[in-house]
Amino acid sequence: MIAFRFATLLLVLPCISLAPINAAETDWRPLFNGRDLAGWVAEQGARFEVQADGALYCTGAGNYPGWLRSEREYENFELEFEYKLENYGEGGVFLHAPLYGRTSNVGFEIQLSDDSRHPGTCTASSGAVFGVLPPREHAADVDAWNLVQVRCDWPRLQVTINGAVVQDINIEEHEELRYRKRSGYLGLQDRGKPTWYRNLRIRELPSRERWTDLFNGRDFQGWDQSEAGEVKWSVEDGAIVARDGNGYMISEGEWRDFAFETYVQASPLSNGGVFFRWKSLTPKDRGYEIQIEDIPDSNNPTGSIYDVARADEPPVTPGDWYLLQLFVKDSQALVRVNGRTVSQTDRLSIIRDGHIALQMHQEGAVIRFKQLRVHSLE
Repeated sequence: MIAFRFATLLLVLPCISLAPINAAETDWRPLFNGRDLAGWVAEQGARFEVQADGALYCTGAGNYPGWLRSEREYENFELEFEYKLENYGEGGVFLHAPLYGRTSNVGFEIQLSDDSRHPGTCTASSGAVFGVLPPREHAADVDAWNLVQVRCDWPRLQVTINGAVVQDINIEEHEELRYRKRSGYLGLQDRGKPTWYRNLRIRELPSRERWTDLFNGRDFQGWDQSEAGEVKWSVEDGAIVARDGNGYMISEGEWRDFAFETYVQASPLSNGGVFFRWKSLTPKDRGYEIQIEDIPDSNNPTGSIYDVARADEPPVTPGDWYLLQLFVKDSQALVRVNGRTVSQTDRLSIIRDGHIALQMHQEGAVIRFKQLRVHSLE
């Protein structure tokens, strides 16, 4: 019930018409030039190449978690492409994918699969929102080109395969999906199976997200270092880096009800956190802390609302980057790590504007924060 009530409070954007848009051909642009991988970035050992016939080919020589991502991010769009799989083939297309973390959980994965051996529908069938929603019907063929059309216009996600509607959902009405990223990269998954793509093109739709960046990637403009303590704070490779000791970096802005997200990388067994509704260093004035501590047996493992709501076992690998998301509204807070809700509460008693503060709380440890941003829910 906490999640349902809290999610309802997040419906702050106007409803979107479900009527199709008749787009002129000039509104579309290609995502792949048929010659090379310009406009794409191979991540984590993904193996893709361009064939003589101009098809984009996943060779099968790589494997999970490799993927090929677009150079830029997208929010709302219409996407079209064709794909082909062999027997026993599988892969996926990512929407709103994060730069780091569990791609299929943080964003959306539209599954591509050889369904010929099990032509029913499940959450791993072609057209499924992987692991969450099966397709409405079996519509894909193996060893043949399949046309996929995707319309993502938040909160609506519609997917067709070969003209059959396999997904038509209001994401805001789905408890597992409503907190997923609303913008991000497009991606092609490398599952170690040969997969072909062609005729990839996109038509962008109006954006609706209104985030405020908290960090410019270069210096500490917008941050107060008065409580930095003995921590060695620095900016390296577009990230805020904290090394050693106990101290805080505090945002100049204040927020009461908001959504916040940042990528985090912590050395093994680090101890730190992100505070919200912070006023001062006085213990009773520090608001609340989202803990960073990748120890499953800790009283407050990563993602816990410190001493308020203990997180489930942290879905992170020590030393890896992951996405930390926080949603706060009145007495309610919900925390997601790597695309999974790990803690939530409706018992916050400190309800006021306050700063966001980054904490380092351990000698010999390193914590990095990248792409910090916030938007008001008031």
